[in-house]
Amino acid sequence: MTFTITGVQSGRGSDGSVPLRLEIRELQKNADLWNLYLLGLDRLQKVGQNELTSYYQLSGIHGRPYTPWDNVGPSSDGWFNGYCTHTSNLFPTWHRPYLAVYEQALYATIQKIASEYVDTTLRNKYTAAAQKFRIPYWDWAIAVPSGQPTLPAALWSSKTVSVVTPQGNTTSMKNPLYSYAFHPLSTTDLPDPPFSQYPETVRYPDGAGQSRNNLVDQQLRNSRTTFRDGLYTLFTAYNRFDWFSNKAWMPGNGGRGYNSIESIHDQIHGLVGNGGHMGVVDYSAFDPIFWLHHCMVDRAVAIWQALWPNSWVESHPARTGTFTIAQGDNEGPQSPLTPFHSSASGNFWTSDSSRSTKTFGYAYPETVDWGVTPQQYLRNVQTAVSRLYSRNAAPPSSLVKSTGLGAVFDGPGDEKPLHHHHGQHGLQELKGDASHAISDLLSKLGLTDKDGVYKEWFANIRVKKYALNESFFIHVFIGEFSSEPFSWSFEPKLVGTHCIFVNNPTTTQCAKCKDDNDNQIHVTASIPLTTTLIDCIKDGELRSLKPADVEPFLVKNLHWRVTKMNDEHVRREDVPELLVSIVSVDVKKPEDEDKFPSWGDFKIHPSITAGRPSGLGDNDDV
Repeated sequence: MTFTITGVQSGRGSDGSVPLRLEIRELQKNADLWNLYLLGLDRLQKVGQNELTSYYQLSGIHGRPYTPWDNVGPSSDGWFNGYCTHTSNLFPTWHRPYLAVYEQALYATIQKIASEYVDTTLRNKYTAAAQKFRIPYWDWAIAVPSGQPTLPAALWSSKTVSVVTPQGNTTSMKNPLYSYAFHPLSTTDLPDPPFSQYPETVRYPDGAGQSRNNLVDQQLRNSRTTFRDGLYTLFTAYNRFDWFSNKAWMPGNGGRGYNSIESIHDQIHGLVGNGGHMGVVDYSAFDPIFWLHHCMVDRAVAIWQALWPNSWVESHPARTGTFTIAQGDNEGPQSPLTPFHSSASGNFWTSDSSRSTKTFGYAYPETVDWGVTPQQYLRNVQTAVSRLYSRNAAPPSSLVKSTGLGAVFDGPGDEKPLHHHHGQHGLQELKGDASHAISDLLSKLGLTDKDGVYKEWFANIRVKKYALNESFFIHVFIGEFSSEPFSWSFEPKLVGTHCIFVNNPTTTQCAKCKDDNDNQIHVTASIPLTTTLIDCIKDGELRSLKPADVEPFLVKNLHWRVTKMNDEHVRREDVPELLVSIVSVDVKKPEDEDKFPSWGDFKIHPSITAGRPSGLGDNDDV
């Protein structure tokens, strides 16, 4: 008997509409849905760990404890390494039915809770609300209003929450978004220290195993501009799914294709986990924030699909294996996304069958495609991307004065739009739509030529995936920084911190990880530099974005360093096959908000990095 994954099918309209997955701070505004979400997640987390659709079992699909789910056994090679398809073009599509089965289980739990309200009025109210429930996402790239944290307050400002129970009582309970408590903690299932000692999930833990969410928030805020600029680049310049989908190095692209949705996804995992569960593949899905993060990744995939509908999963031999896919097997649009059954007869979801989110009964605010023509739909999505993620995007009005657990969060705020770490003036005085604002800025500073073309700059990173046999950070700076490694992800002159997100192949039971290590799989990422360079121009430190000015400036001011997740410094020359390069590209600025910039060819600038530890030279492969 198999478990059929359908997603949630309630709430469909005759016009083709489906309920929306909302940003978590937007979901909070609906008090009834928020109450049900907290109660439902709490109850799901308390389901016995041996139950197929328990929180524990669903989280375990991603890695530990390496046991078959829904009777889906290993490949013919017998690899016990989890099902998840990292470093693969199936990475985005595999996670779509994964999120759907989690949503399905949580939805069913919420329906049950809504039916249990004793008071008829309350029961009717919550039953109606429950039909609209879809899991929320956390937008880690969006500009956040001053006075609000980048890491949503609901996830960490309190260990307890206030809820209205089915008995009609208002009571306090453990915040299910703060952590997941194992019951019990099995050192057989989760044998790797320190996770074998943590009774609940933690983020950036201190020596006593306590989460330091305040430091997580500061790290995220300090790198948020790279999330935003990276995402905008993926949406506007990466028109091939192969480039967009995953972090595997694809030689011969001339510096293009180094970034991916998987690479940005890795940044978030590392900066949130930082020695805690989110920072290691095997354990990450146990943290409640995992589901919010991956819902955001799925949303980014859905938006990209709307922008580039003619590009999709291509067939390639699997670079590495999974629990059910042997290395070298064909991976393509019809490959089974195991262990996710699409029917009781044992069929599996594929990338093609899960291509539309509406198949699983949901959409996102930006991907509402009903009631509009295909042309208008594309314009709507392009406009949304420009307003949310272009360089001068302001915080959405819907987030202004949003609350965390019933109260405005009194904590550190995010930077103003375009006011990075160098400038003292910012550009918050610019009004109007995002594309015109940034175009006016570029023209005002003399950064475009007569045809409206300017330079974008990136620091590309390539490294052996298991270079250090554990997850680690690469920090990129423009300007001086402290000699203390602990401070590097918080430094004012930091441009961005990237994470190489892995298991330890020397201690894990993951055969895929060991094979990746043996085959020296390389991964890539890209840190956008242009926003910081513009601030340097505003401050009089740099004349223009032209190579004649930028090259000598970066030779003097660009730096990169490596740390492990325990803040231990690793010399760059001791990181096997780490290579950092600088690339630029001519970009024609957009004329309207519903249009995107036009991207030219990427050009490599080896003179900036040649002769430096782990810097690309003239004869290195890109």
